[in-house]
Formats: sequence, C-alpha cells, structure tokens
Amino acid sequence: MVSSSSSSKKTNQEIALPGLNSKALDLVSRGSVLIAGVQQSGLVAARHLVEAGIGKLSLIDEDPKALSSAYKVLDGVSQTEVRCRAWKIDGHDAEAVFADTDVVVDGLTSWQDKLLVSDVCMQIGKPLVHAGGSAFRYQLYTMRPQRSACLRCAFPMAGIDDVPLEPPEHKSISAVLGMIGAWQAVETIKLVAKIGASQGNELTKIDWLSGEFETIRGLDARLDCPDCGRSSR
Repeated sequence: MVSSSSSSKKTNQEIALPGLNSKALDLVSRGSVLIAGVQQSGLVAARHLVEAGIGKLSLIDEDPKALSSAYKVLDGVSQTEVRCRAWKIDGHDAEAVFADTDVVVDGLTSWQDKLLVSDVCMQIGKPLVHAGGSAFRYQLYTMRPQRSACLRCAFPMAGIDDVPLEPPEHKSISAVLGMIGAWQAVETIKLVAKIGASQGNELTKIDWLSGEFETIRGLDARLDCPDCGRSSR
C-alpha cells in the first residue's frame, strides 16, 4: 500500500522552518513509524506524519474496518508507504511487529494495551509517544528507553494510581483528539529527525475545561524495575 502523489512543494516549504533543515527532512523521509490504534488520536497523528513526508507508516488495530477507513484517509496524501495490519495487541509476536520501526505512537483506547506496548518498547529499545485520557482530560508522555520510566512506573510517579481495566466510557470530542494527535505527531517528528528537546522524563497533564496544564518532571527510569531499570543499565 503506497500512496503516490508528489510532496515536493510541501517539502520545499518545510525546509524554511527553523530547526528542520534538509538533513532533518532526509531523516524524516527515511523514517519508519508504527501507530498502535487508529480510532482516536492515532489517526490524527498518522495524517500529520504522512503530510510531513514520513518514509514508512505502519498502522495496527484489532478492527479491520478502522484500518480500512484510516487507509482511505491517508492514501494519496504523499509518497509515504502506508501498511496496515489487523492485530490484537496481546504480546504474541509483539517484538517482531515493533522491531522494524523508529518510533511507536500510542493511539490505543485500552489502558491494558497501553501498558503492554510500553513493556514491549522498553524491551526492544523503541521510543513511545504516549497519550491517554478521555473527554477533556489527557496526559502526554514521551518514553525513551535508557532514560525514561516505563508507563507502569511513570503513572504512579505522576499521581495516576488507578489504571482502568476497560477503555474509558467517556468519549472525546474531535477538537481535543485533534490537538492530542498533533502533539504526538510533532514529538514523533522530533525523535525521527533528531531535532529539538524530548526529555523523556516529563509527563504533561492537560484539562481543557479548567485550562490547567501541569508538567510532572523527574520521571526517570527506576533501577528496581525489570523493564525501565533494565533498559537504563
């Protein structure tokens, strides 16, 4: 599945952006990103990454219809190679599925799946751009192996003690998902292009109803954790 329209005009415009020079754009054009979950912020992030000219984009979701709809949205936007795979994230073959990618984007709705993806990314050393929440409240976290706490450690360190067993009942409005997905795309581009600052130990909580933004710092890998502690050694 490869989209075919030219993106040269867009690329020329992007070269003028501070910090995104021709070398960075070359890394983007050769970069590979996997998006786990395309039914919420993951699809927004996918659209922005395709428009930015990412080289290869792999989409995984357990719902074949969601994947088909996502592909229709992305097809023809740029020269990005888009691959889709209907797959339930259960740990089986997860390392092999995630191996051929530079960055993993968390667009999942199940918190248990999010934790599993975090485990796999730590084990194979892949950065994870996480977003989670519902309605008007979300948190954002870029997890970098050898530097960051895994999600299992980061959540309680950030005051998020109760991870639900089921996906949240409250849905999010498209405007919120649009902002979350755009943030994930920007973080992913920074990681792939090796530009800007991605500290890896900061989690940002956002409440759009109250207008409050809170950044929790110091979410470093814990040496006593079998996942993030092992990756930091």
